Amino acid sequence: MGGIDSTLLKSSVSPHEWTYSGKAMRAQCALYWVISIAVVVLMWFLNDKLGQASMSAWITTFVLLLVLWTHFFCVYFYRTWTIRYRLTEYQLDTIQGFFTKTTDTTELLNIVDLRLVVTLWDRLLNGGVGKIVVFSSTDKTDPELVLIGIESPQELFDLLNVARAEVRKKRALISG
Repeated sequence: MGGIDSTLLKSSVSPHEWTYSGKAMRAQCALYWVISIAVVVLMWFLNDKLGQASMSAWITTFVLLLVLWTHFFCVYFYRTWTIRYRLTEYQLDTIQGFFTKTTDTTELLNIVDLRLVVTLWDRLLNGGVGKIVVFSSTDKTDPELVLIGIESPQELFDLLNVARAEVRKKRALISG
């Protein structure tokens, strides 16, 4: 069936869970390193060549870099600790939140289309991590549900397609 492992079909009834992969933030981490190095080199240049970088300028630079990296680590830990995806026999759940957990459910029967997105950036820097866009026909809260930070996006994409087809087959057998 299109290169999908038969064990994938048999096991799609049991719940599968995915979490946000920290690999998805490798490119952002690389960008923050470049910014940090550029700022320090600029401050060094100003101090060495122009004699204009004072101690207060270095402290301000340090504080700005500290804020930048604190933001990065807060986002990293929030995403890796709080974003979860669960695929059951009839629905796809997105669970998110630290203080308040929010679960958004999309019925597999209502999934109209799926899109797998793995950019060049994702393939080169993020270790193949990608996102899947789930288009739902009746979901009022999220007609386009975006699953971000998926470590094996092709596996989840295939599993969603198989599970969606199985639900439609069961529905056709029951109603027909």
